[in-house]
Amino acid sequence: MAGSYRDAWASVTRNRNLRLAQLSSLSAWTGEFLFLSAMTVYAFDQDGAAGVGLVGFLRVLPATVALPWLGVLADRVSRRQLLVVACALRAGTAAGAAVAVAQPVAVYALLTLSTVCHAAYRPVLAALFPMLCTAPDELTGVNAIRAILDGAAALIGPLAAAALLVAYDPAAAFAAVALLAGAAGVLAARLRYESPRAAAAEQPPRTGVVDDVVDGLRELRRRPRALEVIVLGGAQCVVRGALTVLAVVVAVEVTDLGRPGVGVLWAAFGVGGLAAALASIGAAGSARLGTLFGAGVALWGLPIVLIGLVTGDAVAVGAFVVIGAANALVDVTGFTLLQRLVPDQTLARVLALTEAVFSLALALGSLAVPFLLAALGDTGALIATGAVLPLAVAARWAALRAIDADIGVRRDRIVLLRRVGMLRLLPVPAIESLAMRLGRTRVPAGTDVFRKGDPGDGFYVIESGQVAVLDDGYEIRRLGPGAAFGEIALLQAVPRTATVHALEDTELATLSGPQFVSAVTGSTATASTAEQLVSGYLTEDRQRQAGPPRPEPEREGPH
Repeated sequence: MAGSYRDAWASVTRNRNLRLAQLSSLSAWTGEFLFLSAMTVYAFDQDGAAGVGLVGFLRVLPATVALPWLGVLADRVSRRQLLVVACALRAGTAAGAAVAVAQPVAVYALLTLSTVCHAAYRPVLAALFPMLCTAPDELTGVNAIRAILDGAAALIGPLAAAALLVAYDPAAAFAAVALLAGAAGVLAARLRYESPRAAAAEQPPRTGVVDDVVDGLRELRRRPRALEVIVLGGAQCVVRGALTVLAVVVAVEVTDLGRPGVGVLWAAFGVGGLAAALASIGAAGSARLGTLFGAGVALWGLPIVLIGLVTGDAVAVGAFVVIGAANALVDVTGFTLLQRLVPDQTLARVLALTEAVFSLALALGSLAVPFLLAALGDTGALIATGAVLPLAVAARWAALRAIDADIGVRRDRIVLLRRVGMLRLLPVPAIESLAMRLGRTRVPAGTDVFRKGDPGDGFYVIESGQVAVLDDGYEIRRLGPGAAFGEIALLQAVPRTATVHALEDTELATLSGPQFVSAVTGSTATASTAEQLVSGYLTEDRQRQAGPPRPEPEREGPH
């Protein structure tokens, strides 16, 4: 376990792009937590509790409405550029609030715009992470480190806000938010990666923005595995929204912690989250992300039930530690699953829609608590709220196990594809897409896979068995498991240049010609590797044809 932990940590931290992205995230989210603390204090000073309520409304509703459209934008333009622009606008609006601090109406308007600008940051960055990773398993480690840094930001931001508000005023805190947003944008601007280029035949026709939003919803219907994650995640957000209110009830009514105990409970939540985020790095290679996600959702609810059944200060604090750990597990595995289950072309809009659904679920949960308390009392409300999640997970456990099976099969296919030299450098979204589309065929011994002169219509990777590559009856090479063939006709748009004959019963993984060509030509590094390989084979063929006809010695090795 320790070795897998170290390997997962190293794979994330040695990647320059991932380091820059994580530092950008730390700066942006530290600014967000600083911003949240400063703006609530400012609103309370100006308009009391009503002002705080107004700020809460302005933070949630406009951003939630904007998220689906921002997600579409992230699927249309460079995600790196969108991050930079969002951070720049965030910095500008926060700085404007610092300048206009004496004008509450102007400040509220600027704070609303600032929140909308920041709303795009998390889903866009999450959609960008797969392009920055070199292997799908890295995504779990990336999301775990992001959760750790979010925890650090949740600690640093409010402390910085407190220091600035004591020493100066809200204007200084808003100015600090502007500086942190600017730093996040500068770090994002330094990202260097290549977006995949789809083949012309695979590029969908350009549609309107509204059509793209609707297509994001349709994408979820086409991806029932991803929809399972979003539905359970939405249920968890409803309970989380309820817990923001129930935490006060637990501290003041159920236990003897009192009003200061609210802070103690949420501090315990943070400790559990940090510990679980650190531990989840070691799960980077796990194929059981679906059931781990389900376990995290269930563990979110069970401690709330326990608080209702067993009254006590220590029980409540311990339960919040477990809830915090469950929250980190849900966050890490949930984002990783969506990044792996949704195609890159629509990933940003799906993640943005998910964020919007989760925001509304949080609001719904907090609004439902007064009705639960009135109907069931403190204990009944806690038990009813907590029981929702384990029951939901139990009902969907078979679907979560199916997700694990899907991820496991895809992982095996990716391992096979990565053994092919020209596919080794493909970015994560491209290799995931190929793995999903990979077919299988069995070729009996003594049978030709294809003959010289046949049209090129597929690419093949040998899973087991052995084939011989023949040119006019002479064996020119012999290929075994992990080797690939069929690329020359596809990349050169010519008929098959040789016959491939199965020497024994052979299992082949297959890709259609358009799928293979789109993936290989969509990456500069992969296209260059494939071009060199094909050029080498064609040179060998010309040299052989120019010499006297004679059988060449057999040789084994990758194609």
